[in-house]
Formats: sequence, C-alpha cells, structure tokens
Amino acid sequence: MVYVLPLLCFVIPLILGVLAVRHGYGWTVPTLAGLAALVIVWAIWRGQQEQGWDGIGYAIVAFFMAAPVMFGILAGGIIGWLQRRRRARR
Repeated sequence: MVYVLPLLCFVIPLILGVLAVRHGYGWTVPTLAGLAALVIVWAIWRGQQEQGWDGIGYAIVAFFMAAPVMFGILAGGIIGWLQRRRRARR
C-alpha cells in the first residue's frame, strides 16, 4: 500500500491533466496544482503543531498524497499541452 497510494495519486491526476488540456480546460491544471500546494502547506504547518505520530501523519499526507497529485497534474498538463501543440501543427 505504501507504493500503490502515491502511484495512484500521481497517475490519476496525470491522466486528468492530459485530458483537461487536450479538451480545452487547461485552466483547471494550475488551479488544481495550486490547491494541492495549499494542502501541502497546510499539512506541513499542521504537522509542526502536533507531536509524535500525529505530526508524522500530516507529513505522510503532504509528501505521499498531496505532492504526487500536484506533480501528476502538472506533468499531465505539460504532456497534454505538447500533444495539443503537436496536433495543431499537422
């Protein structure tokens, strides 16, 4: 499960980012990446407020769930933009 959850948190937004940009909803990519960044900042801040295992739980949320979502949506947006640009050249 340690490997599956970050992989799913990366692959699903990657696919959604590609599809969003291909179909003309490119504005959703930076919006969702910004929301994921806010979740990361919140989780790190909240984790600093806690002690022991609770703080580690917030770090896990930040680095194993929210960060892959942010990188996945950005990578998907870039891939979708490149595919759309390549298709427009033809």
